[in-house]
Amino acid sequence: MTIYRTDGKPYCPTGSLQQFDDGLPERSLFDLYDEETIRLGGSPLFYYELFIDANNIDPLYVESRAKIYSQNPIQLWCVYEPIPSQNMQTAFGIDSPDEMTFDLNYRAVLRDLGHPPKIGSRVKTPFLNEDWVIIERKLGEFKLYNALRLQLICQRFQEDTVSGSSVGKTENADFKIV
Repeated sequence: MTIYRTDGKPYCPTGSLQQFDDGLPERSLFDLYDEETIRLGGSPLFYYELFIDANNIDPLYVESRAKIYSQNPIQLWCVYEPIPSQNMQTAFGIDSPDEMTFDLNYRAVLRDLGHPPKIGSRVKTPFLNEDWVIIERKLGEFKLYNALRLQLICQRFQEDTVSGSSVGKTENADFKIV
């Protein structure tokens, strides 16, 4: 049995989550404000999608040596603080344990990519021309029961004979970055 209000609509208690509608203008306002703030104060980030052939996965290590990265980057906007390189000499050679966190607007990323970024994909920062590999992604800030920020935690990409050299030459881009 459903309880109705005097205007004929179903009754919902005030403590339920049904009062938070996905189409609230306040949510859109927070998203637009955050996206505009990141575009004004942040920097571009070039995202290279990872493609893996499912037939080529090693059963022991559960990884593929035939990784293919997209050659056409998708430009996203992020906020991050560049860190100095920390290349350390170990018994096995130079190690680069650098980790970087990129903050992006979650709705803008979903709009531009169509899905959350894949773990293992690469990103390139045009500021210092560095390559990074996404190792973790998580949702950051929340407003009105809505995810506002997406955080990409990345490690510096170390080239080897399998993965090849840097993807995408963005030094001489044929478009203006505003």
